[in-house]
Amino acid sequence: MFKQWLNRIKDRVTQISGQDYVPVLFSLEWVLTGISRLYGLGVGVRLWLYQKKILRQRALPCFVVSIGNIVAGGTGKTPMTLYTAELLKKIGKKPVVVSRGYGGSYKEDSLMVFDGCHVFSTPDESGDEPFMIADRRLCPVVVGKNRFRAGMRALDSLDPRPEAIVLDDGFQHIKLKRDLDILLFDFSHPLGNTRLLPAGRLRERPRSSGKRADALVFTRCPEEDMNRTQMEAVLRFYPDRPFFRTVHQPYIVRWMKKEKKSPDPESDLAALKGKTAVLFSGLADNRAFYASMAEYGINILYHLEFKDHHRYKTADFLRINSTAAEKKADLILTTEKDGVKIDKTVEWAADVLVIGIRIRFEDPEKFEDFLVSKMEK
Repeated sequence: MFKQWLNRIKDRVTQISGQDYVPVLFSLEWVLTGISRLYGLGVGVRLWLYQKKILRQRALPCFVVSIGNIVAGGTGKTPMTLYTAELLKKIGKKPVVVSRGYGGSYKEDSLMVFDGCHVFSTPDESGDEPFMIADRRLCPVVVGKNRFRAGMRALDSLDPRPEAIVLDDGFQHIKLKRDLDILLFDFSHPLGNTRLLPAGRLRERPRSSGKRADALVFTRCPEEDMNRTQMEAVLRFYPDRPFFRTVHQPYIVRWMKKEKKSPDPESDLAALKGKTAVLFSGLADNRAFYASMAEYGINILYHLEFKDHHRYKTADFLRINSTAAEKKADLILTTEKDGVKIDKTVEWAADVLVIGIRIRFEDPEKFEDFLVSKMEK
């Protein structure tokens, strides 16, 4: 009973934080606004302590680039982390991804998720995003709440020794010094409702982050008819900072066929136009997954939405399967983040497609030149 009540309150807070509103006296919104002011005070004091060097940063003996944001929720940090690691490899560097491993059950000081050859953990142990990155087999992945110690573990134990560390969701982890801070903003809703947590989704004010950000990346930009109003509202807090526009490009990572003798699957999402599908996802913004699939002309019959970082149980897979069977769906679609948590023993009612996201820069050469210039300093 108490747990159900707590979950309802949590759901209501999540709903409020994503909306524009004027808090009415003694309402839940009014209470959250008061808490957000205390939260903002705490953030400000912490930043001041680092600025005055009362709290000191620690530096790793290699190039460190942080991918982060100031708005809680999905801005595409993990796809951007993968893009950056891939770009570092392209220019001849040996990267390693270091993440906090949010939601992971690991108890150690740090955990080697992937050493370049072998995966040593499960999604439950390492957290969803680090395991997803490791599953790409692109570069080593280490998780740890203390990113300095996690980074040192990577530098001391990996052979060949990494030359660059990519921090996934590292902007607020100020205790670790970095050489490059890249700040991500969702093009459509870059500042949410402009309120701090928990009244909104801002982790900190744009003004306080202005001096720390070296570059801005706008994600999910429209391909055409680009209205720059929202973007300009962000750029005024970051004068003279370079900024880049990107789009999210969904693609099929894995196609799990219901029947082994069925024809080879399509590799292009555009070929799925007109197909019926049931979706399931556990993301910070499940609606974005729905919208991206609908854009490809897929007829979405039902979307089972789970909490971010949801740990799937047998009952969940049974529910997904029964929904697909009841709706007579041609396909079941899920995200790459959810796909790494699929129980391999499940017999599906329809073919399952795991959908990943690629970051595509409007001007990739410009971003590559920028990254190289920072590394050569």
